[in-house]
Amino acid sequence: MQKNRAFVYLQILTVILIMVKVSLPQSTCQSADEKVWYVHDVIDPSPDEVKWLEEGAIDEAPKWISDGSWYQASIRQSLINANDIFVSTYELFNWSHLSSSYGLQYDSFYDFAKNVTANPSQWLGFSWQIDAEWYGVPLDRTKVSYTYNETTSNAELSTWFHITRVPEYFVGEGRLESWLTGFDLTPISTGSLRTWELYKDYNKYGSTYNLYFKAPANILSQHGDNFTLRIGVASSYQGYTFKIQQVIDINMPPNTEIREASPSNMSLLRGNTATFVIAKGETYPASFTVVSGSPTKSLSQTVLESASVWFFTPGGWAAIASLSVLSYTGLRGRRIWGRNRMYHRLYKSMVTLYDLYSKDLPRFHQEMDNMSKSIIRMLVEDRITDEQFEKLLKRRDDLVERSDKLQPPAPPKP
Repeated sequence: MQKNRAFVYLQILTVILIMVKVSLPQSTCQSADEKVWYVHDVIDPSPDEVKWLEEGAIDEAPKWISDGSWYQASIRQSLINANDIFVSTYELFNWSHLSSSYGLQYDSFYDFAKNVTANPSQWLGFSWQIDAEWYGVPLDRTKVSYTYNETTSNAELSTWFHITRVPEYFVGEGRLESWLTGFDLTPISTGSLRTWELYKDYNKYGSTYNLYFKAPANILSQHGDNFTLRIGVASSYQGYTFKIQQVIDINMPPNTEIREASPSNMSLLRGNTATFVIAKGETYPASFTVVSGSPTKSLSQTVLESASVWFFTPGGWAAIASLSVLSYTGLRGRRIWGRNRMYHRLYKSMVTLYDLYSKDLPRFHQEMDNMSKSIIRMLVEDRITDEQFEKLLKRRDDLVERSDKLQPPAPPKP
């Protein structure tokens, strides 16, 4: 019996590998041609709260990148406590193009940077739609960092700040509802989030986002051994079609088995998980409902039926294709963000070394040699780009030259 079960698992693993290999290039091409948002939700409910993860990606750059104003942009948010969200942003843009396209009234980039550093609220509102006053952004705890290349007119701008009026941020303008794709969050206490993480990346290849939250909720009820979950669909989505391909995984309580799910024509049932697949062009329903109860099937039956549903039905193929594209696009976005973060870390480290050892020339050269080795290793490991590598070496040479000029002149020969 154990050998038969192992053989079944091996067959399923083989099919999965084949499907991923076959579907990934085709799905990537389809996403690029049709410009479809691929969205994946994972919902883990309990009687008094819900854990919710949503990620999305599209192989299409936003207009403000495709028009040449910005090259990249990223934002990260983390809930520190009930009254504090820490936010970091990064932007790489062409100053000449951006200032002329959007009519920014500054004499130069340095004039712009001076104003943003002194009062970043206006830029946060313009670039990130963050109302500093309404959301309680303390400007004395806000940091701005920038670099500028006068030859290329390329500028990098990073900001770090706190949002201290959290309910106003989430509930006042319904931001959480607008970020999630298609859900009515009325039974979820969005103003009392226990966990919140948001990552959004934009570049010439497209846009990706990943958000996770945990909050008090009343979406799961229990009747004896049976559990029932109902999640409503936002009125702005009900009965409409969008350029979205969405996969929704709802994980019912452990040690239960899905009995039924509605809409049944959109659902795939396997174990305690109900998966809804909304293909591009399909209308959104009024709600999603899932009922689970005590298991009635053996493990081997569940595995075989799950494989059959996922790999031999149109809905299963659509789900696999969507998740493949999402993983590919999201990984590319995260890789770009990781390279930017590594680049800034190395850049700041060199400046710190200069501040510490610029007057101790032997020590400074030793530390910079070690830093050069790290930079080369990061390039070989593909953790920074060729362009970032060249900029780091240029910065290194500049700091070494400045350090040499600080040294006292050699005494005259007798």
